[in-house]
Amino acid sequence: MNTDTTSDERQFRLIPEERVSWEENGYFVRHNVFSKEENDILAKIADEIAERKRTFPEYHIFENALVLDGEVEASGIYAMHNIQYVSCNCPEFLKRTRDPRLTDPTVDILGPDILGLNNLYIWKPPKIGLGFPWHQDKWYFNHQYKTGTTVATWTAIDDADIENGCLYVIPGSHKNEVLEHKVLEGSQQGEFRQAEGARDEDGVPVEVPAGSVIWFNSQVLHKSTDNHSNRFRRANVAHYIDARTEWTHPEAINVKRPPMWIRGKTYPGMEKEVQWDVIPIIESD
Repeated sequence: MNTDTTSDERQFRLIPEERVSWEENGYFVRHNVFSKEENDILAKIADEIAERKRTFPEYHIFENALVLDGEVEASGIYAMHNIQYVSCNCPEFLKRTRDPRLTDPTVDILGPDILGLNNLYIWKPPKIGLGFPWHQDKWYFNHQYKTGTTVATWTAIDDADIENGCLYVIPGSHKNEVLEHKVLEGSQQGEFRQAEGARDEDGVPVEVPAGSVIWFNSQVLHKSTDNHSNRFRRANVAHYIDARTEWTHPEAINVKRPPMWIRGKTYPGMEKEVQWDVIPIIESD
């Protein structure tokens, strides 16, 4: 399959091979989507957040630690959540979330009217960057939204391989139900959950060079592993839903996390609660 982003019509729409992979495996990959210079902009902002040189809400920052023999050997940030919100002082991330190189293929899956869920930057540092257990993003989203298909885009800021903790998926698992997810006993990643019944032997690594993007169905089982290398493994993740989505608990005002407007129209039930901070989109050459 040709995975270079060189399509001419609507400029970045799905090609037939990608559609087949999406339907059969629950994901597809494109290489050379974003340049090193484009990704360096995001990396610089995230580094400034990690070094506390840029204003950013602390409650959107998640940290982890390397624990050996019960002792904390090192600690650091592993993820920055909802980084696309303008209130987070990162308009460059919002522009990336609305970039047609990400959203054109998503339109072919969800339709023209799209909202964005949690956009996170995963900052997996050398040696102490921890993996994320088998899970389905849909399990998390179901607590907030009544959704059908949801789409995740996973952009590699660095080369991602087995050594530094790349993404693993279980092909075809999106065709099955959302599994129960359990708390990991004794893990310093206590807020994470693991899908019950997911098996390592069913997973395949998705190794990609920097600048590549993985689109995957948010019901597909996936995980990442610890970073055992001396290199970073950073990624920018954006989630998209159909704008017709409704709240699972519309009465629970205090726990709602409003989605962002991405492209197209909004609809009653969500229209007044969508974040409307709009910035100009620079079309790709």
